[in-house]
Amino acid sequence: MPIDPAPLEAFLAPLTDYAQQCHGASIKLVRSGLLPGSRVARGWAKGVISQHSWVVVGPDCYDPKAVIVDPTLWSYTNQSPAIWIGSAKDKIHTPHNGEGNIWAWGRPADPTGRIIELTPTLPLSRKALNFLEILGPLDARGWMTLMGAPVCGWPAAEIVAAMDDTAELKVFIPIDLLGMLTDRNPGGLYLP
Repeated sequence: MPIDPAPLEAFLAPLTDYAQQCHGASIKLVRSGLLPGSRVARGWAKGVISQHSWVVVGPDCYDPKAVIVDPTLWSYTNQSPAIWIGSAKDKIHTPHNGEGNIWAWGRPADPTGRIIELTPTLPLSRKALNFLEILGPLDARGWMTLMGAPVCGWPAAEIVAAMDDTAELKVFIPIDLLGMLTDRNPGGLYLP
């Protein structure tokens, strides 16, 4: 369903107040209810020289068919103030850890330190258990390395949530991965 930018622009009016305030404008749109089921994504956008935030309409920031609403792209690319609406297919926005597939990326090095086991609050799915079995045991360095892997091709959301449940591992999770992959919403910065 096409998204009309007019009510979004009216909600953020004047749009110029949000020039280069990508996260503030994005979370405000998500919280507005004007884009039901949306969440904030963070990563990189063509024309923006630093990290960038935008809105994904739907639960999956990594969905290649995701509709993207970017309220501030104009302010980085010297365009007239207007909300950009497109999709991941446009290849303008790339969420953190969104490029590539883990099977092509590889696996963390064999552990040299103490093995750290996940302690999830909910039982892991068969898919997650199979992935972890293929991955093999990980030490702290292995878990940190895994957090730099592409999120496609494995149950990243489930495993990141299990890492968040594991006291020794939560410090290794980049906030953007936790916020974009799970329903944990760190700092209230990703979901309504």
